[in-house]
Amino acid sequence: MKIWLLTTEFPPHFGGGIATYSDITTRVWTEHGHEVTVFVVDNTLEAMHVSWENRLQIVRFPNLSTPGLQALGYGARLSYQYAYWVRHFIRHDGPPDIIESQEFSGIAAHLLQLKRTLDPIFRDLAVVITAHSPKFVLDPIERAPTYTLPNYWLGEMERFSLKAADGTICPSNYLKRTLTGELGDFEATVIANPYIIPTTSPKDPGERLLYVGRIQYLKGILPLLETLSHLWQRNYPLSLDVVGGDSFFHPRGMSMRTFIEQRYHREIQQKKLTLHGPMQPRQLADFYDRAKAVVLPSLFENFPYVAIEAMSHGRAVLASESGGQSDFIRHGINGWLFTPQSLAERLEDLAQIPQAQFKGIGEQARRDVMDIVDPNRVYNQKMAYFEDIIKSSQNPRHFPFVRPIRTNFAVMKPISRSASALLTVVIPHYNLGTYLLDTLDSLQAVQGVSLEVMIVDDGSTDGISIATLYRIQRQYAHVHVFRKANEGLAATRNYGAKIASSPYLAFLDADDRIDPDYYARALAILEHYDNVSFVGSWSKYFQDNQAIWPAWNPEPPYALYHNPLNTSGLVYKTEHFLQYGLNDPQMEYGMEDYESMIRLLAHGCQGVVIPEPYFLYRIREDSMSRGFNMDNLMLLYQWVMEKNPEIYSRYHKDLILLLNANGPQYLMDNPTWPTYIHEIAQRKSELKD
Repeated sequence: MKIWLLTTEFPPHFGGGIATYSDITTRVWTEHGHEVTVFVVDNTLEAMHVSWENRLQIVRFPNLSTPGLQALGYGARLSYQYAYWVRHFIRHDGPPDIIESQEFSGIAAHLLQLKRTLDPIFRDLAVVITAHSPKFVLDPIERAPTYTLPNYWLGEMERFSLKAADGTICPSNYLKRTLTGELGDFEATVIANPYIIPTTSPKDPGERLLYVGRIQYLKGILPLLETLSHLWQRNYPLSLDVVGGDSFFHPRGMSMRTFIEQRYHREIQQKKLTLHGPMQPRQLADFYDRAKAVVLPSLFENFPYVAIEAMSHGRAVLASESGGQSDFIRHGINGWLFTPQSLAERLEDLAQIPQAQFKGIGEQARRDVMDIVDPNRVYNQKMAYFEDIIKSSQNPRHFPFVRPIRTNFAVMKPISRSASALLTVVIPHYNLGTYLLDTLDSLQAVQGVSLEVMIVDDGSTDGISIATLYRIQRQYAHVHVFRKANEGLAATRNYGAKIASSPYLAFLDADDRIDPDYYARALAILEHYDNVSFVGSWSKYFQDNQAIWPAWNPEPPYALYHNPLNTSGLVYKTEHFLQYGLNDPQMEYGMEDYESMIRLLAHGCQGVVIPEPYFLYRIREDSMSRGFNMDNLMLLYQWVMEKNPEIYSRYHKDLILLLNANGPQYLMDNPTWPTYIHEIAQRKSELKD
C-alpha cells in the first residue's frame, strides 16, 4: 500500500507525542513492506528537501509565503503548503492509496477543502484523520483566549478537517466522546496508538512521586500542587519530582514555572517539590525507575504517552479520569483513577500501600499495556480500517459544513428550467463601458459550460458606455443587453435574476473578470451537493494591485462578524437566490451582496469556497468600495444585523466574544492574522513595562 502521512512533528527535530506516534507508526508501516512518504514542515530549510531513511521517503519543507499569498497567516499558509506539496508529488509520483493526517493546527484543511470542492487531483483521494489534541478542545481547558484570531480560525480549520475527512481515528474512547460532544454529527473509530515497550526489567519502586509532562495548566499541575501543599503541611511523606518543559500561563501573563516557583517557594526550599525541566529519554527512564508512583493529574488527555511509558517501566500510575488513560487503567488492579474530589484521598492511600503491592500493580500494568499498544496489533487494526476507507471513500451528497444550519424546511433542489443555457451570467452595468469588453472577453474563454450572458444597464449616462453597449449588441450575438432606469446596483442585479432562464445564476460586475475554469468547477459543486446553494472562490486582484484575497466557507458565527469572501462574484442555484437572496435596494450605500448572503444563511442556504483564485477583482481608485468611510461601514453593519435579527441572536454569544477579542469588523482583513487591536494592546503592554 502507498501511504502518505502529514504531520507537524517528526524526529529528529521533535520528541513530543505526535513525533512519537509518527516515528513508531511509519517504522511499522515500512517494516510491513508499505511505500511510505512523510510530509513535515521544517522551518530550518530554505526550500523543499527529500531524503530517504530506512525505505521511508521524508519530504521536509519550510512554511514560506508563496508569491501572491502574503495575506495568509502562518497556520493557514501551513495548511496551504501541505496541499501544495501533496499536489506536486501526486503529479510527479501518482496518487497514494491513502493519506493520513493529524487534525492539530488544521494542516489538512486546505487539502480537504480542495477534495470536497471536487478538485480533479484531490477529489478521489482517501483521507483519514488521526486525532491527537485539537486546539479548539485544549484552549478552553488551558484558559487561553479561544476567540482571538488567528487561534480561533485554527480551531475552525481543525473542526473542518475532522468533519471533512473520509474517516477519523481516535486513540481513546474519551477523545471520541469529547469530539462527538463538540462536533455533533461526527463518527470515529477507536484504535490505540502504538508504542514500543522497553525490554529492560522493571526496578523496585522508590520513595518519591513523579510528574512527567509539560508544566501546563491543562496537565493539572496546579490542582496537584495545591493538594500536595495541604498534605505536606500535615507531614505527608512523599515528595514530588516534576520533569517537563515550561508553558505560558495565560491568566497570569507569565510562564507556568515562574508562577509555581513564586507560589510554592517554601515547598521547593524544603525539597518537597523539585522542578527538573525537560530531559532526554535515557535520563527520564532513570526517574521512572526511582519513582514509587507516577501521577498524571491532567484535565484532558487524548492518549497519554506518560501513562504508557510509566506502565511499560512497571510503575503504578495515579491518573485523573479526564483522559484516554481511563480506557486502560483498571482502578486498584493496574493503577488508580481519581476525580478532582478524591485526589487528596488517593494520594494519602499511596503513602500507606506496601512496597510489595506497588510492585505487583506495576507488573500488572506492564503486562496490560504491552497488549494495548503492541505495534503489530495496532497495525492490523489500522490496516483493516484503511482498507474499508479505501473501498468506501466517496464524495457524499452533503457538504461537511462545520455548523450545518437547521431550518424548518428541506433546502430546495434547483428547479430545472427549460433553457438552452445551464448558467445565466448577469452583468450589472452603469457607466463602466471602458472595462466591459474586457469582462466579456473573460467569459468568451469559459469552457465546458453553456452560458446565457445578459448585461443589465442601469441607465448609463456616459457616452463611451452607451456606445459600447450598442457595439456589443452588434458584435456579440450571444450577449443580451437590457436597459432600465437608474435604480442602483441591488435593483439591477434583481432585475437580471428575475428574467434569467437557467437553473444556475452568477453575477459578474462590469469591471471584473473570471478564470476560464471557475464556472465549470462551481456548477459541478452545485450539481453534486444537495445542501450547497452558492459557490465562491478566492479572488485575485488586478490593475492597481496584484495580490490574492483568500476566502473561506461562510459559516456562522464568523460570517456574521466579517464577510469571509467576495460576495459580488458568487454562483447560485437560481431558485434559492430568488427565494431568499434578492439584493435589498435599501442597502443603498453598499454591502447589498453581503446582506444577501446573510439572508441566505439565515434560511439554511449555505455556500462553499473553491480555494483557487478564480475571481479576478479589478482594483481601481473610483470603485464603489473605495468610497466606504467609517460612518458608512458602521451604518451598513448595523443594517445587515437589523435586517437579519434571528440568525444574529442565535449566535449572539460568539459574536460578542469575537468582537471583544478582535475589535470591530471594519478592522478585519482575513481571519488568519491578528487584527489591528492586538497591535494596540501589545504597544500598551510594552509602555506599561
